[in-house]
Amino acid sequence: MAKSNENNRFVKILTSVIIVVFCLVMALLEWLPITFSNDALYDGLIGKTLQQACGIIAAVVLLRIMKINLFGKPQKWLYLLPCTVVALNNFQWWSYLNGLQGLLRTKALDIILFATYCLCVGMFEEFVFRGVLFSVIVGYFPKNKKGLVETFVVSSLIFGLAHIFNGNVLQVLYTILTGGLFAFVLIKTKNLLCCGLIHALYNFCGLLMDRASNLGLGTGVELFNTGTILTMGAVAVLMIAFVLYSLYKYPENERKILYERLGIIEKSKNQRDSAEDVSKSNEINK
Repeated sequence: MAKSNENNRFVKILTSVIIVVFCLVMALLEWLPITFSNDALYDGLIGKTLQQACGIIAAVVLLRIMKINLFGKPQKWLYLLPCTVVALNNFQWWSYLNGLQGLLRTKALDIILFATYCLCVGMFEEFVFRGVLFSVIVGYFPKNKKGLVETFVVSSLIFGLAHIFNGNVLQVLYTILTGGLFAFVLIKTKNLLCCGLIHALYNFCGLLMDRASNLGLGTGVELFNTGTILTMGAVAVLMIAFVLYSLYKYPENERKILYERLGIIEKSKNQRDSAEDVSKSNEINK
């Protein structure tokens, strides 16, 4: 028994060290002037991708410590289809098809590096916000559908506010909605990889033409014309209605499966009754 406890202690120390080390490396990659390529685009993409990869490793180790199992077989994966439509709609199709935007970098390596960067950002943010944060928040609310909806709302608000320095108030409000989209993916599929893939696709479509950050591949001209606004608005309204209806109809058995994967073990009625009987028996003996 002593040897087992010693091994458990060693594992906890080791995992804690791993988290700290990769978080430090992630911070160093942000601040140290390290050059990975003479090409400014490649240099930026490689640096940011490595940074996010370090964050992913730290987040996975933390999820393991928290005993969160959100990497199993996805459930209700057909719900990913409308979420995919929303992600694809983040691309400014009207501007692109009318020749108002275009790609400046079209080499295979350009696309691969950019896609890898988007994938790592999506996975890292989902592991943190829908993995770690969502699991922590859900513990503060009742273990029922109302508590799940409250967790859904609060986690989405935090996700939006966390991006407050990335843009204006309107962008923060839009990010809150996308946080709700990714939380919905988690609630239905119970799989963080699905959340990460939808998030990555959303970023890929939205950032592909962005040159302001020196990471996009397009012209960088943001033209939210009437067609783009109407299309994005219509898809957003329809998706909000769909998500709200799906949450209203969310089955109790699905919620229990989700909570089990989140590491929240709910006692059955028999277990609760047994615990109450033991408590009453102890009181009588006293």
